[in-house]
Amino acid sequence: MFQTSAFTYWRKEEESKKIISLIKDLDENLLGGISLRLITELCGGSGSGKTQLCLQFCINVQLPEEAGGLGSKAYYVDTNQGFSPYRLKEIAKHMETRCHQTFQKFHKQCTDFKLENILQNISYVYCNNYKDLMAIVLNLRNILNEDKKLKLIVIDSFSFILRQLEDVSLRTRVNYEILTDLQNLALEFDIAIIITNELTTRCIGNNWLVCPALGESHAHKINTRLLLSRDPNEDYHIVLIEKSVLCDKLAFRFKIKPGGIRSVLHRATE
Repeated sequence: MFQTSAFTYWRKEEESKKIISLIKDLDENLLGGISLRLITELCGGSGSGKTQLCLQFCINVQLPEEAGGLGSKAYYVDTNQGFSPYRLKEIAKHMETRCHQTFQKFHKQCTDFKLENILQNISYVYCNNYKDLMAIVLNLRNILNEDKKLKLIVIDSFSFILRQLEDVSLRTRVNYEILTDLQNLALEFDIAIIITNELTTRCIGNNWLVCPALGESHAHKINTRLLLSRDPNEDYHIVLIEKSVLCDKLAFRFKIKPGGIRSVLHRATE
């Protein structure tokens, strides 16, 4: 009585709504963008574009459905004071102009997608330690029950808080509990979860390798992982689809401009 077919499950994944990134090749390979009902991790070093992408997604989720958005809201959890309302406003202003110009071409109006509304539709909370983060995640159920238009939860940075815990067993337990709660919320309320993670070094054999922080047990709880980096010799960034149920590993170029995230037409070397 509890069975479902693989075909039904596949169709559900295929038809799941997405939040576009505005990186064309990335969106195409993820079948439209970041999926609802899943946890997506943005991982990279300082200056790789993690927070910039988080801000962009918070705006993109609000785009009208005709423009590839969901007409929804976002909730931003900041753990390392990387959130910039001035940068958010700058991107939002450009996106408002861009959206209205697009609608004018088709002789339509975009009445709700305005700068003031965009900023009002992004809730912000600062998190100081892991206990605060656990309390915030527990309270999300109440918030989601009250506001059905909320479709995106961002935690930037997820690893910053957990790496403060010196007790490895406690860190692993807290990590598992929070991610499990987030997975349940994503499925129950049909929302997208985006978290950010830093890079660390790990000794494998006789070699030291740069890899995402928080270890393998954490990686198993993540549905999609995007690795971000910046080319030191060129004026662009790179996003690598490192883990996804939708496609193989692929890398794409993008730029961070005053108006936000933009595609670079040529594919990066994998």
